[in-house]
Amino acid sequence: MSAPPEDKGHTRPIPTRSTKTHFTDSTTDSTVEPIPVPAYLPSRRQSAERISDQDRLNRSRLVEALATVLTGDNDHHQTIGLLGDWGVGKSTTVHLLKQALWQRRRQQPFIFGTFNAWEYEHTDNLQAGMAQEMLKALTSFPQAPDTGFRAGWRPLLWWCGVRLPLLFRFAVALHGPRLLLLAVLLLLALWNLSWQDLENMASATMAAGAGAQVMVGGGALVLVVMLLRQAKALLAMPLAKEWMTYLKLPDYGQHLGSIPVMRKHIHTLCKVRLNPWFGPRQRLLFLVDDLDRCGQEGIVKVFEAVRLVLDIPQVTVIIAVDQRIALAALALHYEALAEHHELSHPQAIARDYLAKVIHMPITLTPADARSIDAFLESIWEETAGGPRPGTPVTPESPAPPAGAAVGLSDAQKKLFKRWVQHFGFTNPRQLKRLHNSYNLLRHYYGDEGRVSGGESSLLDGFTSDLGSPMLITLFALEYIHSLEHAELRGRLLQRVNQARERSFQEEGDEAVADADPQGRITADVLQVITGKLNQEVSLVQAVQPFVLPSIVQEHAGEPETPTVESR
Repeated sequence: MSAPPEDKGHTRPIPTRSTKTHFTDSTTDSTVEPIPVPAYLPSRRQSAERISDQDRLNRSRLVEALATVLTGDNDHHQTIGLLGDWGVGKSTTVHLLKQALWQRRRQQPFIFGTFNAWEYEHTDNLQAGMAQEMLKALTSFPQAPDTGFRAGWRPLLWWCGVRLPLLFRFAVALHGPRLLLLAVLLLLALWNLSWQDLENMASATMAAGAGAQVMVGGGALVLVVMLLRQAKALLAMPLAKEWMTYLKLPDYGQHLGSIPVMRKHIHTLCKVRLNPWFGPRQRLLFLVDDLDRCGQEGIVKVFEAVRLVLDIPQVTVIIAVDQRIALAALALHYEALAEHHELSHPQAIARDYLAKVIHMPITLTPADARSIDAFLESIWEETAGGPRPGTPVTPESPAPPAGAAVGLSDAQKKLFKRWVQHFGFTNPRQLKRLHNSYNLLRHYYGDEGRVSGGESSLLDGFTSDLGSPMLITLFALEYIHSLEHAELRGRLLQRVNQARERSFQEEGDEAVADADPQGRITADVLQVITGKLNQEVSLVQAVQPFVLPSIVQEHAGEPETPTVESR
């Protein structure tokens, strides 16, 4: 991306307290000189995409309700569908639920496990990946959801006191008859030795010294191995095999593949681990996450793999997924079956399929205005200030000037919130992306001052602070690209890329009503975003390379979308 022509290939300097920036309005062809304001430098910190430990979107009430139900007298299996658009906060909600359940562990202890569908999508056996994550959850040291690896003596004691007995109980539960047969064979091998013989042998061995003890012990071990081999050879005789076929029922498990075996192992391990010999009965909360990031085949495979953990008592499965993606993938999978199905439509079949898997659906609704304001404040708190303590300062990344404020001013924050509300942005991931993009724009272009159309008092109020035209343009382009209909996006992009020859205020609201039925791109908004950043570069051309693009319906005469290379 090249800088504006007057910058000579360098980023424009950040306005200081005495800097006056000129902004050209193409309608009135006049230059507006902004009022000097205190400088706020853009932050060097970006808002990270990560799961939060705090409730910033007012999900506490839902989390507490779920925790109350899950810790109640419900030992049966449950599958919860946590539904919502991409970035709405599904993973964070589950994390907060784990924290709430951990705080109630004295009432009902929980074990936590997670299967990331995106990581296992292209593995050879996705079902084996889910079984492996279940195994890991059931045999790992229990710890709080917000902690990582825990060193010390407690995990070691847990391994000796819980994991080893767990392995023994699992072996007995899974191979009980075989272990019993082995014990009987050992008793038969020792049947001919009387107690007096054993006592005399032990006394002689103890009196003979350490060498004799080692020899006797080794001999006993060799004797046991020989007896086992002899028993194995005996059972391998044709006559013994014939008798065995008469004395046992047929077994076709070897012909069924690995999935029934994995399900049997998981069911047995859950029964053993969640019902300890000592202490209260436990439960498992197993999360299937990032399912909506997979392709169509991957989504269907994950739903098939979920059958491994279905119907297991004391196990609660949470499937966090964007319902639009899941329904579309299932509809495509059953499209060929639709004409032969009584529901006769693949989308109806997809919903019916989810109804068989999900016992309790929960859809995360968009956050309200108060929650959005609190979320934005948390972003600004996270990214405020200069470099973190201990970060080296190099000539390429100089420290902010002494006494300079970093981030957004109170007026800029108010303006940011106001335009978020105007365009109806509620998705947390989208808000983080807009904040990071605006911060990068300020680093690249600097704060370009304010613009006034001279015809609208509303416009004057909206654009009375530093950076407002660039901010409004960023939000308007994000709104356009996020619209569902490609043809509508194309019409609006064509409109905002056209050179403005006269004020849209003169044309009235009808000029944009056909292009934006929701009324977000108003005449006042168009008056701002169709202006110019400088004499040669328009605001749309300057900001559009920093906006996440979308598929646009082609139109005759529609200008090409500017890219980094074209600029």
